[in-house]
Amino acid sequence: VALLGSDRLAAMAAEERAGAAGMGAKEGVVDTRLMPSRVHWGAPAAQALPRVLARLGCRRAVLLVSRSLRTGTGAIDAIARALGDSCAAIWDGMPAHTPREAVLDAAAVARAANADVIVTIGGGSLTDGAKVVRIALATGATTPQELGRYAGVEGPKRAREGGEKEVSRRLSLIPQVVIPTTLSAGEFAPWAGCTDSETRTKEAYLFSEALPAAVIFDPALACHTPEKTFLGTGVRAVDHCVEALCSHDGNPYSDNLAAGALTLLVRGLRRVKVAPTDLEARSACQLGIFQAAQASHSGPHMGASHAIGHILGPLFDVPHGETSCVALPGVLRWNAQMGAGQLERQRLIVRAFAAAGAAPVAASASASAAECVAELVRDLGLPGSMAAVGVQRGALEEAARRTMQDPLVAFNPRRIIDWRDVLEILELCGPFASERGDQIAERSKL
Repeated sequence: VALLGSDRLAAMAAEERAGAAGMGAKEGVVDTRLMPSRVHWGAPAAQALPRVLARLGCRRAVLLVSRSLRTGTGAIDAIARALGDSCAAIWDGMPAHTPREAVLDAAAVARAANADVIVTIGGGSLTDGAKVVRIALATGATTPQELGRYAGVEGPKRAREGGEKEVSRRLSLIPQVVIPTTLSAGEFAPWAGCTDSETRTKEAYLFSEALPAAVIFDPALACHTPEKTFLGTGVRAVDHCVEALCSHDGNPYSDNLAAGALTLLVRGLRRVKVAPTDLEARSACQLGIFQAAQASHSGPHMGASHAIGHILGPLFDVPHGETSCVALPGVLRWNAQMGAGQLERQRLIVRAFAAAGAAPVAASASASAAECVAELVRDLGLPGSMAAVGVQRGALEEAARRTMQDPLVAFNPRRIIDWRDVLEILELCGPFASERGDQIAERSKL
């Protein structure tokens, strides 16, 4: 969807809703090609990865890894030893939000090593970065400007205007294997976010072959992830479930997947907060994001919380997971105002929280989905307001206007007409930072 213009997306959303209303039932379509062909769990990554690479027939693996994992633990060295001569190079320089320049640095390492597979060990920025690295390798892009031609709907247009061959949305890419240490779930999608450093805009790169070939879950590796990062990306995964359940395009199949995933995640995240070395709890969270991804690929669309998150991250340097902590409760409150239909969808969320067995708010007959999410964020010790991530009220208009350019705005269950509607949502995400001192004070509480 990231390749389509906002007007066309809005028209598609209206057509889908009108068609479903006319039939009296919602059409269900599941594209099974949108999931990696193999997902592994139950064996340490150092044992599973050599078998996965052998199955793929790959012998020159370039590892893109978390710097903290590489320098602070022996985990990366252990995996490299297990691969032996199949480990062609290791690179650990990916910043948050995946800037183009870092992607090109990693691509240069992979090119020099004659890589035939990219293995990522770390969080969502690495997962997305490797997808774009593979695009750079396939297209020969070596500068930020060249790489930018392959981003979003405008990519083919810019390439034609530059006198070059039109960009194909099908490329022959080397495979990617993902060993995630966070709960961002980017390994379950063929698209990637990569930031244009000049405009501070995160752009979408979508090629069907960018979907990773395999995923390996290792909860022991995830124990090394900073608590705030693991739990924050967990709330991002909760956001996937919540917006799937709120979507007009949800169906019985996706609803059951999303509700089950939400229960796994809420229960697992609470347990990890109390017992960080509980491998069963971390594994439950990992399987929860797998299930959430299946729900997201089964009809429903993400909405305003994801759209706002795409802007808050690069514009204000808010970590990926924390964008959902801040935006999701406000989006739920704003959507709830549309009436009984949306409230009934949001009751699915409350019931999933109640099924997790550890949400006092959810036990109340008058509980709202927004209250359930806000309580989870508080209990996990994560930032729950714009003030907590250093965003001032005066910056909201720019954020609202930028959000309107995100294609997911068209699929929000309550129709968003213009940037003023987004501003109303952002106002529900307060309080706000008033000055630098306040920002520092708020962050020091976390």
